[in-house]
Amino acid sequence: MTHVIQIFKSVERIEKLDYSTESRQLLDKWGDSFVSKTGYLTDSTLLLPINKEQEPDLKTADLVIIQDINGFDPFLVEKSWDKTNWPSWFKNSRKNDVLSANRQLICFNRLLRKGTFEIFKIEKNESGTFDLHLNYSANEFHIGIPKRDDHKIAELKLGKPIRYKVNGKSDFTMTGRKQRTFVEYDYIFEYLGQADKMEFRDLNKIGKTKSIPTDNYKLVDERKILK
Repeated sequence: MTHVIQIFKSVERIEKLDYSTESRQLLDKWGDSFVSKTGYLTDSTLLLPINKEQEPDLKTADLVIIQDINGFDPFLVEKSWDKTNWPSWFKNSRKNDVLSANRQLICFNRLLRKGTFEIFKIEKNESGTFDLHLNYSANEFHIGIPKRDDHKIAELKLGKPIRYKVNGKSDFTMTGRKQRTFVEYDYIFEYLGQADKMEFRDLNKIGKTKSIPTDNYKLVDERKILK
């Protein structure tokens, strides 16, 4: 049996000149539904794209996370970099960086300890559900300031979606100082239950309209007023 969690993710980076209460409010709006090809759970069967069949550890995973990212399409990323005149090694490196930072399928085996993904840690608890933690100490550069402590955000339970918001600001890149940038993270987590088998479908047969639980969720809002 494999536990399945669905994530809807939106991350926006805004330059200082464009950052305002009005611009933040625009980020707060999700659509009701959209067509997704990342995979889904139906009748205890986990359906996934055929190109994920060779994913390491997938078939022995205790937990599979399916992530749909607002405005992100891996195929468009591939095409956009392939059209550039950069050397192949550079294009491949940049494509891999973007894709690894926006994974749509995440697998964990035997979650006896906290598993890490993106800005989070996740841990299977004694009741068999999952505790979600903010992993700020390992992601300070990505989230920015103000600093936060690592902490538990929520317990993910069947039929009880969690929406989590956090923000930060940064004046630096890996190479030095830059114009201040604000980042706004917005996630919706939905524990879907367990799958007792997996099937893989061609990309033209895996599409499904997913409804985003924009009303019946518990909100954990850890955003700060930033200047």
